[in-house]
Amino acid sequence: MAQNRKRKKRWMKKRTRNRLILAGGLIVFVLLIYGLISLIASVFFSSDENVDNKTTTANEQTVVSFMGVGDNLIHDTVYKDALQEDGTYDFTDMYANFSEDLKNTDIKFINQETVLGGVDLGLSGYPTFNSPIEIAKNLESVGFNLVNLASNHCLDRMEQGIANELAAFDETNIVHDGVYNTQEEFDTIPTFTKNGITFSFLVYTYGTNGIQPTYTYNVSYFDDAQIQSDVQRAKEISDVVIVSAHWGDENTFEPNDFQKHYAQLFADCGVDVVIGTHPHTIQPVEWIEGSKGNKMLCVYSLGNFIGGMLTTDNAIGGEIKFDFVKEGEKISIENVEWIPTIIHFEGNQANIMEERSNYQAYKVSQYTDKLAKKHVLNNYEGNVVSLEYIDSKTREVISAEFLGEYDGTN
Repeated sequence: MAQNRKRKKRWMKKRTRNRLILAGGLIVFVLLIYGLISLIASVFFSSDENVDNKTTTANEQTVVSFMGVGDNLIHDTVYKDALQEDGTYDFTDMYANFSEDLKNTDIKFINQETVLGGVDLGLSGYPTFNSPIEIAKNLESVGFNLVNLASNHCLDRMEQGIANELAAFDETNIVHDGVYNTQEEFDTIPTFTKNGITFSFLVYTYGTNGIQPTYTYNVSYFDDAQIQSDVQRAKEISDVVIVSAHWGDENTFEPNDFQKHYAQLFADCGVDVVIGTHPHTIQPVEWIEGSKGNKMLCVYSLGNFIGGMLTTDNAIGGEIKFDFVKEGEKISIENVEWIPTIIHFEGNQANIMEERSNYQAYKVSQYTDKLAKKHVLNNYEGNVVSLEYIDSKTREVISAEFLGEYDGTN
């Protein structure tokens, strides 16, 4: 009996041991299966992640922002308003309302309408202008980094005026083009790179008020063959070609045949964007299709940015904003927006030719009817300066497609 109990006890221990071994084996098996599943899952998830990363890289965008304003037209009352107590000139306050855009934009364009010959050549206003050289550093200090120098007034102080102006701009980091001291400068296409995108900058003017340059290379004029050659060379060394075109009829709101011809030529050559100046009034913005099916943005005229002309229409301008967007090898122009602007100045209507001051450029969104009532042009020879009039003229000329969120109010 005792022997049977011992046998039974040994058998129970053996069965328990076998169960433990079996349970341990099952646990090991389960762990192995779990590990295998985890390994397979990690491989698949890793592959998906790599695909996602590749997709993100492939679709990654490079964006370069652009803003452009019109003519920096320095009448005598404008530079007198900028005169400091020490005899120097400072125009920076006139541009102060655009400080945020200038700070937050990559490429910032302005047209320097008047030559910067400096005080040594005698400052003057209309009809043959000569402006202080301080303007070059003022433009740089507020943020502008792309400037057109070829205008109908660029020879108002002949070759020496050009030399003085180029010396002033060469002391800045502003990319400038349109007038030259040498044939080598004329033949060189300015290029610059932003966010990995390379840009070329070409400039042309319709004329120089009948004044002939000392040398043919002093000024860049419109010429079909020259343009075709320039654009071809520019496209070989850059991703984007920007053209500044000084063209059109003054005080008109529509492009003339000359503008239309060259706008189409630029598009056919493969230019990406044309920024127009000279009419001193705003003109339309449109997309133009080139001969190869390409699409070019054409801003016919931004109007005046700063100046002392004596009609409201000449005080209304525009700021054009858009983005160059690169995806892979393709670069497109997106988010095009026209922002209406106004030149404010005050003075004495009874002696308006001499007494104009407090010049400042405003976005219309910053302007008020209270300020408009102080404008010296308000009720001067039939002029009306009001938000309503500015809005009406802007909508008459600029397509709603380009007015973005602008609603004519502030």
